[in-house]
Amino acid sequence: MTKEPAMDLNLIGENLSASYQQIAARYRSDDEIEVTSEHHRHLESILLNLSGSFGRRIQVLDVGCGSGRYFHCLKNVDRLIGVDVSEAMLKTAERPVRHEHISARRIELRWENVYFSSFPSESFDLIYSLGMFGNGCPVTVELLNRLYNWLAPGGHLFFNVVDVATLSPSRRARRRIRNVLYPFLPRGVRRTFDRRTAVPFCGLGKRELDRIMRASQFTHFSISSLACQSPLWQGRHLECAAAKPVLQR
Repeated sequence: MTKEPAMDLNLIGENLSASYQQIAARYRSDDEIEVTSEHHRHLESILLNLSGSFGRRIQVLDVGCGSGRYFHCLKNVDRLIGVDVSEAMLKTAERPVRHEHISARRIELRWENVYFSSFPSESFDLIYSLGMFGNGCPVTVELLNRLYNWLAPGGHLFFNVVDVATLSPSRRARRRIRNVLYPFLPRGVRRTFDRRTAVPFCGLGKRELDRIMRASQFTHFSISSLACQSPLWQGRHLECAAAKPVLQR
């Protein structure tokens, strides 16, 4: 059984919100650069294929939507809900990049921490999260099970997370030591540590992500690792595509 990261997700959410307060406008400006990259075209193709695979209007959830960078990469969307921990980022998402190409009939932006969000069961046909997991936001079994519950049968989940292969060997070694010791520290010491490391690195290796996925309710999934071809960030991402089976009658 994979052990959940023992993190104060409320505190991390507050720290992330504060960090984006100062850079939201710059992040939105960066969107204009990112959408011209090979990396963005790769993700756009995936989202277009997934959202267009249903042959009907669908309900979509963007987890950690930020400035709405990927809103224009969807089609056949009736309702699109974007959730983000940063109010400043959501303000920029009111007029996202390539807004003239967005075809969703309705867009709702929610300022909340997705680890504590609540939606009715089977609310969405497609859930995706791009650029959220890795810096401050861990992939947890609990969150995956929430996403599974929110997906309708036949629905799809797609997300990426920073691959630990991006780190230098020395940083990977320090990370392994930290992950072993952290759960055994007293609660007060862990909270002090969390405050000092306001936005912890939560990247994963392929085997780690596979173990987490297998511990969740998802039984149909695939994981791949690829280099990020972007002028804004150099490294590797793990990409995970998962599905919720259609109920057999």
